[in-house]
Amino acid sequence: MEIRHLQTFVSVVENNGFTRAAEDLGYAQSTITAHIKMLEEELGQSLFDRLGKKIVITSFGRELLPYAREMLKIYREINNISKNAEEVKGELVIGAGESLSIYRLDKILRKYKEKYPKVSIVLKNSTCSDLRKRLYSGEFDVIFTIEPNIQNDNLVIKKLKEEKMVMISSTKPLNSENIILSEKGCSLRNSFEHYLELNKVKYKNPLEMSSIEAIKRCVINGLGVSVLPLYSIEQEINNNSIKAEDVDEAFDKYCSKIIYHKNKKVFPAMDKFIEIVLEESNNWN
Repeated sequence: MEIRHLQTFVSVVENNGFTRAAEDLGYAQSTITAHIKMLEEELGQSLFDRLGKKIVITSFGRELLPYAREMLKIYREINNISKNAEEVKGELVIGAGESLSIYRLDKILRKYKEKYPKVSIVLKNSTCSDLRKRLYSGEFDVIFTIEPNIQNDNLVIKKLKEEKMVMISSTKPLNSENIILSEKGCSLRNSFEHYLELNKVKYKNPLEMSSIEAIKRCVINGLGVSVLPLYSIEQEINNNSIKAEDVDEAFDKYCSKIIYHKNKKVFPAMDKFIEIVLEESNNWN
């Protein structure tokens, strides 16, 4: 049984399909199909039911999934064992909210790769709730979130910076016809929905988008009003393509954070990464 076949299986499950798994892993879709077929032949069981263009994990697949994730976790830990204690190498798997990946982590990743070129970095974006779920499953070594303060005795949470939230628009005022929401599971969406409820703004058929950049383009083109972190729209404010209104008083205090599980073995590559994050975050605007 090859590790890459298990990686493919887990990716197909987490990405809900062969096409997205191929994009996630950088394989051709035919390679994904071949990996799953070989794994099914080796195990003598079907992992997915093919229902037209849709795939559904089988009961055997669901039973296999936690074992596959545990094997991948162990495999990553083995890769991170260094023969030379002074040499930092291995693989670091990071989960982050999209806005943090685009506007906060670029300089951190550049500095880290300059110092530790033998470390392979995997960065995946998702919502706060999904990031924590995948942290618990062992898929991520560390995650970055932007959300109100949280308390969790199972996690090590290091606050990086308090972040300002703003309501953004082009020219149109907030009304029931032009609401743009981020995807479900996003803490910012929950806060925006709570804000709308408190202000008795009843809305129907909002636009829902998973991309920060897509939300900004829709706002610029007059399609609606949304809420985003200030750091993600500073350029648009400076060129007057977006208007911003402070909503901090209506929202819980938001903070960017780096998080890992308290039972996670902090290997050298991870330790050096956290060290650089804490240093560089002091320079964030």
